[in-house]
Amino acid sequence: MANEIQIIHEKEEGAKPVRALHGRIAVVGDGATATGFRLAGVTNVYALEGKEAEKKTAELLDNEDIEILIINERISASLDWRLKKKISTTARPVVVEVPDKFGTSGQTESLRAMVKRALGFELTNNKEG
Repeated sequence: MANEIQIIHEKEEGAKPVRALHGRIAVVGDGATATGFRLAGVTNVYALEGKEAEKKTAELLDNEDIEILIINERISASLDWRLKKKISTTARPVVVEVPDKFGTSGQTESLRAMVKRALGFELTNNKEG
């Protein structure tokens, strides 16, 4: 069972959801993060820490079915440098770091930078006022 992401164009009357992403979302985090994402309906959730979290993160990075991988900032900070390098150079899955229950470390990549890395170009809003 895959989690499906849909985009709805709100400006169009009677618009139907358009499938923009057919893959799945996976989460690797502490217990509180895992519970939150399970409650949000994500099914590929792993409450792990330490080496187990690192091993699962590496496994999910190589899984072609995973399109978005969400990990705790603290887990990300503790990953081996080779795995961090792989994360920073891969376009898919998109890896999103989220704060844990203790808050943000302030060292996460901006959403704009993640989109640029994933798509290979920067998105800008050239809409006039």
